[in-house]
Amino acid sequence: MVNETDINTDMNQSTKQVAMLAILKALAHPMRLKIIVDLINDEEGAERHCTSFGLTVAKATRSHHFKLLKDVGLISHIDKGNHSLAKLRREELEEEFPGLIRLLKNA
Repeated sequence: MVNETDINTDMNQSTKQVAMLAILKALAHPMRLKIIVDLINDEEGAERHCTSFGLTVAKATRSHHFKLLKDVGLISHIDKGNHSLAKLRREELEEEFPGLIRLLKNA
């Protein structure tokens, strides 16, 4: 007989697998990987403007990359009124996916 705890554990693992797949798909693009690696290598808690990454793409393309990274939970968006910044969700990622940051640090 399957108990409620087993069902919840299975659902949590399935949700975690879907989230990890979304993260890996997002990181498959070299520009998005560069953004995340740069944020990982910055000091902890760093907030950066999207133009500070030196991406040589149109503004709309740059915005798309940052939105995708935000949507999968890799970064958070900090609104500063007339501009916005990106911040790595380091603590949440380490808690949810231990070792991911260390793995990406030298990518």
